[in-house]
Amino acid sequence: MPYTTIDLFAGAGGLTTGFHLAGFRTICAIDQNPKALATFKHNYPQTTFILVKDIRTVNIRELRLALQLDREELTAIIGGPPCQGFSRNIPAGYRYLKDERNQLYKTFLEFVKEFRPLYVVMENVPEILKAYNGTIREEITRQLDRMGYGMTSKSLNAANYGVPQTRARAFFVGCLNGTAPTLPEPTHQGDIKSLTSNQKTIQLSILPAVALPMVTVRDAIGDLPILDAGQDYTAQTYICEPKTDYQALLRRGSSKLVNHIARQLSPIQMSRAKVLREGQDARDLPPELAPKKHYSGAYGRLYWDKPARTITRWVFHPGSGRFFHPTQNRTITIREAARLHSYPDKFHFLGSYTQMADQIGESVPPLLAKAIADSILHRNPHHHLTLN
Repeated sequence: MPYTTIDLFAGAGGLTTGFHLAGFRTICAIDQNPKALATFKHNYPQTTFILVKDIRTVNIRELRLALQLDREELTAIIGGPPCQGFSRNIPAGYRYLKDERNQLYKTFLEFVKEFRPLYVVMENVPEILKAYNGTIREEITRQLDRMGYGMTSKSLNAANYGVPQTRARAFFVGCLNGTAPTLPEPTHQGDIKSLTSNQKTIQLSILPAVALPMVTVRDAIGDLPILDAGQDYTAQTYICEPKTDYQALLRRGSSKLVNHIARQLSPIQMSRAKVLREGQDARDLPPELAPKKHYSGAYGRLYWDKPARTITRWVFHPGSGRFFHPTQNRTITIREAARLHSYPDKFHFLGSYTQMADQIGESVPPLLAKAIADSILHRNPHHHLTLN
């Protein structure tokens, strides 16, 4: 029987994509966002149970019977409960323990209790590990322990696993046989905060032989066609051969280039873009163009030779982060955001520009998810899960 998963809070399918790359098959996906699940269904039509529902309204036992699964037959339940109740991007005054968004992990655990999968993978923002004096982390660990799961929890940075983005996420990984699973060791190394072209050469000289340099923005999107703000690349053809291993990896299985769409800029946004150079941001704007207030990195151009910072749902708005292209006068396109998030080119996004941006920013980078899936298959053998 193939390795099977149920993806809770599935969104467009970042976790599923990573697990599929590792050899899993998703048999059920649940999310209350119909636009995100439309993208999921387009890319994974073989997933026959796709439920557009609030997870709290699902009859879990009936679902297990409909899927014709015995307990302990499913390989893994995966998912990322909404994180707004924990995220430091939300002002502290609006974060509180009994926020209903902080309680959805309990419903996730109800699915675990009913299905008793061999593995459990829950992801969230890193703040969940210490939030409310560690109360949530301790509760998740305690509940899984009572069900017979060995548990490991840790924050991992996507840039350490081949994703050209310094995005940190917390993972709770449980194994039904009671043994705490081993999380994947980093495969890529570098100075995330201050890596530059000159430092890169020095840094690589002292890395272990097995480590690879972090994937950069240039590695990820340097082969994509030049666009103006507001332009959609309708030709859908690649203009050159892949220039890096990363580009070749993400092009695999793709015959056309879609979602290479640049959002239109307002006049003031365009004026700001035109005076900024690679790596500069709002702090480098002249007084007449500088915003009165701004986020760190706002109106920032990406560096060619560093990983991107966290790609958020606001990637279309230059005032919300470092989302300007390194050299072109526009924000990055949907496909460029997807590349920086490690989605394969064959993964096509559906919806409006802002809906597609939301689907990317709210998802787990697939290559980070794949690292977790690989660690389950190859480093945590289970008495019910044997590899051929």
